[in-house]
Amino acid sequence: MISRVGLSAAAKSGAVARALSTSATETYSFTQARVEYRNEIASLRKDFIEEEKRRREKLARDAEAQRQKIMKAKAARLEIKRQQQAIRAKEVAREKAIHDEKVRKYFEEKVVVRQERNTEVERRREALVASLRQQSAKWTTEENYTEKLKEDVFVYSPQQISARGSFDPSSTSGSAVSWLEKLQRMKPAGFQESSDEAAASAVASAADEEEAAHVPSDDSAYASTVASAADEEEAAHVPSDDSADAPAPKKDDE
Repeated sequence: MISRVGLSAAAKSGAVARALSTSATETYSFTQARVEYRNEIASLRKDFIEEEKRRREKLARDAEAQRQKIMKAKAARLEIKRQQQAIRAKEVAREKAIHDEKVRKYFEEKVVVRQERNTEVERRREALVASLRQQSAKWTTEENYTEKLKEDVFVYSPQQISARGSFDPSSTSGSAVSWLEKLQRMKPAGFQESSDEAAASAVASAADEEEAAHVPSDDSAYASTVASAADEEEAAHVPSDDSADAPAPKKDDE
């Protein structure tokens, strides 16, 4: 009996031991899994950190490369701009030199023209002064006015007086009086005048043309005037023989 009880107890204790050993094994597996999980998480975190670091480094390298590219392009543009500015500066300097040369020539020509003008003005002034000095000898001054304005200057000779008296302004073709007379004799277009008026106007026109063609000079006018006056005086005061011998006219009643 004892042996059976012992055996059963031993069997029970063996079963308990096996159960305990089985539960201990299960507990160890959970801890190991948790450790492994934590290790895996740490490994993943480390990989993520390294990947993020590599990504940031790549972004930094790309940004630096882009910046270098932009800086190179900017430097190229600045170099082109500097070259253009240098070329433009040379052009501006050349244009300024040309402009300065034109201004210098303009002022030189202006000085020459001004000198020529001053010379011409001085020449004209000297000519005017010389002319005035030459004319001043004929001027009436306080010293010579008694000789210049003496009575003989204003006395006309009888020939001059008769010549002035015989001058008829209407006899000349260009005088205002002759033109006025011609305007007074003018008729409108289509005007029908009588035969007497037509004959009178024709005679007047012929007389005007004859006078215009044979206008005597002052000396000939004076000579003709003197001759006609002498003939009239002789005819008025000296009777002819025929008129003395001729009988008196008879009256109609006789």
